[in-house]
Amino acid sequence: MMNCSFLPLILFLASHTRTHTTSAWVSVGNEGNQQQRLRSLSSSLRRADYESDDDESATAKSVSCTSSRRDFMAAAAAATAFTLPTKPADAAVTDETDTFAAADSAYRGLSRFDPPAIARQQSTTATSDEFVVSIAKEDLKSGGGLGLELADIVFRTNRRVYVKGVRPNSLADGKGIKKGWVLVSVDGASAERTNAEGAAIMVSRSVRASAEESRSDMLELRFRDPAVFQDQLRNLEQGQEVTTQVAPAGDTTQRNEDGSVKRGERATGQDDQNLSVTQLIPPKICKRGADVDDLMEISYLGTVVETGQVFDGSAIKVDGKAIPGRGNDVSLFFVLGKQPFGQFPPGFDAGLQGMCVGERRRLIVPPVLAYGSVGVPRRGIPPNATLQYDITLVSINGLATPQ
Repeated sequence: MMNCSFLPLILFLASHTRTHTTSAWVSVGNEGNQQQRLRSLSSSLRRADYESDDDESATAKSVSCTSSRRDFMAAAAAATAFTLPTKPADAAVTDETDTFAAADSAYRGLSRFDPPAIARQQSTTATSDEFVVSIAKEDLKSGGGLGLELADIVFRTNRRVYVKGVRPNSLADGKGIKKGWVLVSVDGASAERTNAEGAAIMVSRSVRASAEESRSDMLELRFRDPAVFQDQLRNLEQGQEVTTQVAPAGDTTQRNEDGSVKRGERATGQDDQNLSVTQLIPPKICKRGADVDDLMEISYLGTVVETGQVFDGSAIKVDGKAIPGRGNDVSLFFVLGKQPFGQFPPGFDAGLQGMCVGERRRLIVPPVLAYGSVGVPRRGIPPNATLQYDITLVSINGLATPQ
């Protein structure tokens, strides 16, 4: 069982989740009936009440014993001030794969040196699963509208506008737009931090703008297709890198409905959060890649991209000591797509689809899929750190032979 700190992070995310869905039809036609064609269908919001009444009796009781408690704590602090051992904030983590593996074991050699990732601003890495659909504005003005129903979903402060439905025989249908696509931008303006109705208004304004204002007679909609990234993972070639965006840039502050910052929170923001996957070593034979529900045996090493420091791995020692419960194992097991919250990094589920026995991949994981704005100082992970995982697939469902 992997001993890592993802559980507190995932539980924190889950406890602060706000789901909020709305939808709107994008039907651009005559300006007079535009408001009738644009309709918001539904919204739901779960709220958490952080306010609680004071317990007067408990308060009175605590006041009465404050003095004695302070005296006790002062005495305890004085007694232990010179006896508590000090421990450095950053632990020394070392890869012990070849040490743990027997000399004649097939597991020996899983640890190998791969040139580290060049420290870079991961948010600037070009995505490989986005594309532009161009539509003549005159076709939209002629009547009938685009025939595209948009909806949005919110997880904490991250919002996505996606295609909920496509009207048959509409312009959108003719252009091949599909359900489930994520709307990224409208004529170059980001649509990832607005809702469905806001995105529909962006399309309407772009169509009604004069040629001088828009500088184009074409409406350009940029989409992201989640299925494209999955297909790219299943068809990786040696040295090829594929990238998808998992969260957009912008304000990530936890706010109340009136816009004020929630109690106990602070103003925060983030860059685009991009996940990149590269094939370091191709499989010798592969007719079947890993899929959801498969039991995967992996050997991996985790490092911080910004510093190059090792912070985790399937066979490591921390400050010269083995991880309790691992028994000097060289590899770890988990079920792809079905792991309990906190057991393994969420980036594993996203980046190991289609992986083959004997294949080695590198995952460059953004902070939102790692340790966020807090980091883990005791493991040498600073706030907003980008992590690198070099992963070798040893077996699928107990079979270590190429499949």
